[in-house]
Amino acid sequence: MVPVLLIEDDDADALLVREYLDDAGLAVELSWRRSMADATPDLMAGPVCVLMDLGLPDSEGFDGLRLVLDLAPDAAVLVLTGASDASLGIAAMSAGAQDYLVKGQVDGATLSRCIRYAVERKRANDSARELHDAAVRQSAMLSNCLGLK
Repeated sequence: MVPVLLIEDDDADALLVREYLDDAGLAVELSWRRSMADATPDLMAGPVCVLMDLGLPDSEGFDGLRLVLDLAPDAAVLVLTGASDASLGIAAMSAGAQDYLVKGQVDGATLSRCIRYAVERKRANDSARELHDAAVRQSAMLSNCLGLK
C-alpha cells in the first residue's frame, strides 16, 4: 500500500480521485485533507506521495507547492488542478513537482500510472543524489588521506 495524501478542497474532486484510484486497482492508502493547515501534520509524517490542488482555501498557487516540498521533502508531489495552462505545468515541475495533471483530462489509469511513475522517479532521484553525495565524501576522504587537500 502506497500512502497518498490528497490535498483538495472540493468534495466532488476528492471523491472523483478516490473513485479513479479504486477503479484503477492501485493499492493506495488515501488520506484526504481540505487545506494546507489540515494537511500539515500528515506532511510532517512523511507521505510517499502527495496529490495537491494549487487553489486551496489557505494557499494559492506555488506557495502551497513550496510548503508541501518543505514539509515533505521525500514525497513525490503531483499537482492536480483545473488550470490547463501548459506553462503552469512546466513551472510546477520546475518548482519541484513530479507531475502536473489537469482535472477533467485524467482518468483512473492515467492517475494510477502517474502516481507509480512519480514515486519511482522520486526514489531514483533520491538514490542518485545519495550515490553522488557518497562519491563526493569518498573523494574528499581519499584526498585527505593522500594529503592532496
